[in-house]
Amino acid sequence: MEATKELRALYGVIVKNWRIFLSYKVWFISDIAFGLFFAGQALLIGIGLTGERNSKALQNLTGYSDYVAFAILGFMVLGFSLTFLSGFVWSIIEELYAGTLEYSFAAPMRRITFFLGNVLLRIILTLLYLGIYVILFVLLFGLSLNWVNFLKALPVLFLGSIGMVGVGLTAAGIVLYLRDPGPFVNVLEMLVFALSGAMYPIKILPKGLQYLAKALPYAPTTDAVRKVVAFGYTAAKGEISYVLFISAVYALIGYLVYRWSERQAKIVGLKSY
Repeated sequence: MEATKELRALYGVIVKNWRIFLSYKVWFISDIAFGLFFAGQALLIGIGLTGERNSKALQNLTGYSDYVAFAILGFMVLGFSLTFLSGFVWSIIEELYAGTLEYSFAAPMRRITFFLGNVLLRIILTLLYLGIYVILFVLLFGLSLNWVNFLKALPVLFLGSIGMVGVGLTAAGIVLYLRDPGPFVNVLEMLVFALSGAMYPIKILPKGLQYLAKALPYAPTTDAVRKVVAFGYTAAKGEISYVLFISAVYALIGYLVYRWSERQAKIVGLKSY
């Protein structure tokens, strides 16, 4: 019975978010256009700066000579990764803006149900967007990948998503504690993009930033996915093991930080905008 109640609550949160999404009819088109223009612009800048699509220097650094394949794989992992960060953080922010956070938290459902309901719709939409991007990139840039290994890399992506959920919970806890999310969210999203290794290998970053990139789950997941697609599971054992480790660490950190933040919020009260 308890599981049934939670599933009903989960369904209710998803339906609420779906109706909100449908009320802004241009969101679907604008989201696809933004992602396409963002990735396309980055690709053209990269190709323009190097003067060619294939690079021996890139191959020496990453094992990929084709910059388009390298960057598009990174963009897809980054797009999927940001779904968790934005989903957890904005589920708090939007409730704060609407002044309904206390009511949502008082609802008879587990907190993870509240967050999953806000994140699942974003994940479904993101996967739909990525499927459209792949088709467009194949048509526009002649993208060529080992699609069998691409499918094999999906479990690695989902493994990394555990750590991304942990980062999302940590960020949501910080937003709940600060109750002034604007600057924090903007800086965090820029930091994740800069250190994700999506459009360039993190090996070109200064040593300090390389260590910071490896301390977050985004770049290690991106590297592991790329290696599986290019060389298979055997060659990516080290990367996959590290993704497993870093994901477990952030899952624990996220749980502890969020629980602490919510206890603090219950003491001082939840502020609305």
